[in-house]
Amino acid sequence: MTYFQLFGISIPALWIAVLGTAFLISLKIDDWFGNALFIYVLVWKFSYVLFYWESILGLLYFNGGIKGHWLGLVSSAIYIILLAPKKYPSIKVQAGIVLLLYMYTFETIFNLLQRDFLFTIIQGGIACLILSLRKKLKLQWVILFFMIELLTLSLQHTLTLTKFFTFSMFIFISILFTIKERTNG
Repeated sequence: MTYFQLFGISIPALWIAVLGTAFLISLKIDDWFGNALFIYVLVWKFSYVLFYWESILGLLYFNGGIKGHWLGLVSSAIYIILLAPKKYPSIKVQAGIVLLLYMYTFETIFNLLQRDFLFTIIQGGIACLILSLRKKLKLQWVILFFMIELLTLSLQHTLTLTKFFTFSMFIFISILFTIKERTNG
């Protein structure tokens, strides 16, 4: 893992990539994405209390780890599937593309920070392609791009079970909204 120093604080490249991606994606869409990300981070960070509680200072420095990641992901998915569509009807159309763009943009920024320029170019190019085709992409194309990302990660030897299941959750949400849109429309 690569770390960057900022005023004496070590910041993991992973979090720079997460925050950079969240900022870029949230510029173009409704607030539901920022809300879902906030719910994820809040649950992930404070799940430390449920799984590893030792002291109040531990909460300041640590997070819920993989268990907290899953709890945060499920909490965000519940928000995206059940609560957000009532306030943000556009989520039904945006969800699949936004989650796909989040995935590719995150990997592009993360690979850039890790100085893996070949995969930065590959994933950045695909992210630009998705961005340019976003209004024309049907569910089959969204799933294809998810599968291409899984293939790219496996070629890069960075496909972990956690990434696989996280991206599978993204695919599930995309399919669910497509089914809802087709039955309502």
